[in-house]
Amino acid sequence: MTEVRQNESALVFAAQRRDKEALQRLLMRNWSWLKGLVYSIVGDADEVDDVLQDICIRVITKIDSLREPERFRPWLAVLARRQALRHRQQRAGRPSPLSWEQAELKCDQKAQQLFEKIEQKEQCRRILDAMQSIPEKYRQVIILSYAGDETYGQIAEILDIPVTTVQIRLVRARRMLYDRVTNKNINKVRER
Repeated sequence: MTEVRQNESALVFAAQRRDKEALQRLLMRNWSWLKGLVYSIVGDADEVDDVLQDICIRVITKIDSLREPERFRPWLAVLARRQALRHRQQRAGRPSPLSWEQAELKCDQKAQQLFEKIEQKEQCRRILDAMQSIPEKYRQVIILSYAGDETYGQIAEILDIPVTTVQIRLVRARRMLYDRVTNKNINKVRER
């Protein structure tokens, strides 16, 4: 882990000196968890790429402000969360151009792609609803763990929380999803 941080710090120094290749390598190394984090906040796979593009622009313009290169991942996570939240707020103020039927059809198509192993559409819908119904701090951890394929230590670093908190949130997130999908303890899920 120390060698990875040193290598990442060296890339940050190079990126701060306007080395485009170093900046590209930094972003590519962190792309999968970054995409998962953005999706956990935005909740719409079609909008993730737009937010990621905005994040890339922010990284390019703000990399010089990073004073501790060894803290690149937490810095990037904060930047990404802010951009995703900004996007979500802007989206909330816009009316949806899709009709209800089109939105439902689009949701069904996306859910089918994401959850190919699930046999029934109803299960897909319940899983997506359950994921959106759990608090954001749990949704972030579970998406980073499964979609980003990050270790507990990497998730802790990205979210700037202790590893034990990651473990606890992941256990709680799994329980909330299971309970919601199987219709157990629905009121408890809503209360959290």
